[in-house]
Amino acid sequence: MKWEGVIAGLAVAGLNGALALAAVRWALDKGMQVFLTAFIGGMALRMMLVAILSVLVIKLTAVHVASYTISLVVAYLAFLFIEILYVLKKNKAEKMTLSQSDKAV
Repeated sequence: MKWEGVIAGLAVAGLNGALALAAVRWALDKGMQVFLTAFIGGMALRMMLVAILSVLVIKLTAVHVASYTISLVVAYLAFLFIEILYVLKKNKAEKMTLSQSDKAV
């Protein structure tokens, strides 16, 4: 396993994860339609960005392709799992806040 490929895969997946977190944080309080547009549209744009960056990394550098691909996929899935947990946690906290405010009224 070549560490340059692993680091490059982690960097691309990390950039993707950071963009996902920024989009989700921005869209969570904007309403369901805006959130879904940002979430689904952002996912499509980020997938294209990952594909473009992957082609550039593989073609323009001497990284070990298998190391890059494996680390990218594993990190991508890990960040996706974290993103889903974040959305679920925020949704649960919002529901708890709404139910508490309903009880107070």
